[in-house]
Amino acid sequence: MLSLKDQRVIAIAPHIDDVELGAGAIISRLVKTNEVYYVGLSMPPLVDENIFMKEFEESSRILGLTPNRTILRQFDPRDLFSTRSEILQLFYDLNRDIRPTLVLIPNGKDIHQSHEVVYAEARRAFKFTTLLGYELPWNSMDFPMDVFITLSREEVETKVAAINAFATQKRRLFFSNDIVGDLARVRGKQVGREYAECFELIRLIT
Repeated sequence: MLSLKDQRVIAIAPHIDDVELGAGAIISRLVKTNEVYYVGLSMPPLVDENIFMKEFEESSRILGLTPNRTILRQFDPRDLFSTRSEILQLFYDLNRDIRPTLVLIPNGKDIHQSHEVVYAEARRAFKFTTLLGYELPWNSMDFPMDVFITLSREEVETKVAAINAFATQKRRLFFSNDIVGDLARVRGKQVGREYAECFELIRLIT
């Protein structure tokens, strides 16, 4: 059985804001009873670095993430493939130093090339760890809906607020409050609940 308490969690974002969009609600719960580490490998392309990082800091504050457990790198957001060996080494180092019990990564059906790199290398580095793949529907033609985690209204509202902190990204369709809230409601209704986030079960170790 999947436990969401007393875990050491690593949430990996190929681009800063991926975790917030895919798993922001459950992150806001996990930080209350677990060690949660946020790993951001790159910023989205075509952003003002200073402004974007201030938005990220505000989003992290809303979710309850702490700076001392936030690990950021500056890989090329459009070409993580060329640095996949460095990314793999980073993951191996994190696995050795943190010894996570739960790792959140993009799901295996995500067709974004940078997300595919993270999915592949994370499975290599964290193969002895429970792995969940979060959902970014605009990047998936198919998605294995294996794990539904029920959410409270407060957790959904926290996710929406964290995403709204990225004010310069609001022009992007999937930063819409309606999309975030509607997806949580749809996933909830699929399992007879009000709200949920959905994940691919890549590996479960109990």
